[in-house]
Amino acid sequence: MESDTDRDKICCIILNYNDAKTAMGLAEELKGSRLIDDILLVDNCSTDDSWERFKALELDWKKEEKQDALVPSLWLIRTSENGGYGSGNQAGIDYAMEYLEPDYIIIANPDIHVTDRCIKRLHQVLETEEDGAVASAIVTDTEGNELFSYWDLLPMWKDLFDTAPVLRRVFAPVLKTPLKELPAGTDKDARIVGALPGSFFMIKTGCFTPGDLEELFDRNIFLYYEEKVLGQKLKALGLKAYLATDARYVHAHSVSIDRSYKKAADRQRLLHESKLYYYKNYLGQSSAALTAARLFLDAVLFEVRFLTGVLGLKPNNKHFRKRG
Repeated sequence: MESDTDRDKICCIILNYNDAKTAMGLAEELKGSRLIDDILLVDNCSTDDSWERFKALELDWKKEEKQDALVPSLWLIRTSENGGYGSGNQAGIDYAMEYLEPDYIIIANPDIHVTDRCIKRLHQVLETEEDGAVASAIVTDTEGNELFSYWDLLPMWKDLFDTAPVLRRVFAPVLKTPLKELPAGTDKDARIVGALPGSFFMIKTGCFTPGDLEELFDRNIFLYYEEKVLGQKLKALGLKAYLATDARYVHAHSVSIDRSYKKAADRQRLLHESKLYYYKNYLGQSSAALTAARLFLDAVLFEVRFLTGVLGLKPNNKHFRKRG
């Protein structure tokens, strides 16, 4: 797209791993956007034919781009290894900042659907809120039902309770601040939250130094808890995450993750590894506290195996929705 110098430049990063069809589908949807200038497809070292399919898409895209100057430009990069969600998206951010110089970056999972109206709303929120560094909207499923849209940054023991399928429900009132009780921003329909889901959010690049942007994601985490790590980093920088309560986007929840980790217990184990890393490196927990946390998480893993293996609950049951 030919950039309009009177407005901010927006780049959308779509991370792919062995799911070119879904990633290309989102890129095609966003081709009609009149707010996005650049779409950056990041192939996270897929083991299938994703890269070849992206290159074929690029050829067709360039032909259409020549005919319609309003079509966003398409860019492709491929990582040398699959380092997970954070590493892949960080590679996209690094490329975007070096070559595309966007004012705003959108991080988007391949399995989301978003409109220009939502994108415009997030831009408005970040423009209004001086300390606003990232923003997102209310998440819904494909049928319009609202999903989990934000987290509080909890102390370790509350965070552990939020991991266990049963305890999470029992202690729900003290694990999440109700939407209406969240502090409001200058924008009356924006709420300040601890962390936002990683499936879709917008970053205001001007809030960060080049060094901060290069370390926005922690490359040591393969999957899960990237959102709370980002929340802690924002907190340390005196910046905030905002939720636009009057905007929506759709997420076909965990399609890509489910394809790679079909068993609920496998996903739970990966979540636990990320949790312990987060507790040690971002909550500063002692060795004794980490040992206790590890024992608690072992019990949770047994619970998950019981619920799925004995009771036959499916992994997409509400008990197993992603928590961090």
